[in-house]
Amino acid sequence: MIPLPPRQFPDLESPRFAVNSYSTPHNSIYDDVDHVFAVGAAAVGLWEGKFGDESDEKLLEYMAERNVATSTAVPNVHSILGIPFDRPGTPKDPAERTDLICRSIERLAKFDPAVIAVAPGTSGDPAAPVGPVEAVVENLATIAEVAAANGLLIGLELLAERRGSPLHTIPAMAEVIDAVGSPQIGIMLDVFHSWPEPDLLERITTYGSYVNSVQVCDVRVNERSGHDRELPGRGRATAQPIIAALVEAGYRSYWEMEVFSDDGTYFDDFPDSYWKMPHLDFIRETKSEFERVYSAALADLQAKGVVAG
Repeated sequence: MIPLPPRQFPDLESPRFAVNSYSTPHNSIYDDVDHVFAVGAAAVGLWEGKFGDESDEKLLEYMAERNVATSTAVPNVHSILGIPFDRPGTPKDPAERTDLICRSIERLAKFDPAVIAVAPGTSGDPAAPVGPVEAVVENLATIAEVAAANGLLIGLELLAERRGSPLHTIPAMAEVIDAVGSPQIGIMLDVFHSWPEPDLLERITTYGSYVNSVQVCDVRVNERSGHDRELPGRGRATAQPIIAALVEAGYRSYWEMEVFSDDGTYFDDFPDSYWKMPHLDFIRETKSEFERVYSAALADLQAKGVVAG
């Protein structure tokens, strides 16, 4: 079943840049909203883990005053199977995790996100991917029902084989989505996770209608961990052709920054971590690099006659 289309912004010359709260570990959620507003970005990717004890209504009012929308909303527990950086006490049983995800969906609905991010899970070890994958299909159906009841879409995040994901290719994700049979579920594509997939650009063309959300960054030539990413266009410079393929395939929704750059927050303290920068400067530089890469991708498509110049 082809997923429902994501929120659309047809003006190709003005891409809707967003900032995922996972990318700014030293910000409060209010700092994230302020920084999105300060750099002229369109939206924030809310992570429920940053909400704290204050009321949701206060955050909603704060965002409305600054005209900041919600691109992605990430539940506090967002993977059906486990992930290496689960917080202590997080249940391991997929059904229990799904119950927490569903409760979060009902809470996050008031923020009107373009998608709710849900991940299959990862082990951190490509030789021993997390499982069982059957639990993803079974519990994703429950998540889809709750999403439909709240008028929301699910962005099922495609995670990398090298990170120990059992679902790490676009065709495999599409097969799972078809098996669930709900139009609420689409693919969340992340440059970091997908860049080494064989025939990736051709697969984006084939399965473009499944993609309902995109996270942008780039990949270091010598990747040191799963929390060691580059700004768009730097390192391996994989972002530009991926962005071009997505635009050509019809993607017209948010382009959400997700640049992990560990400074000891997770596992490693990299001396050149972007997270050691003031986060406003980090966001501004990432947005500038994204806009440069996006413009180059659009120019390539215009030169090919794929989109109007």
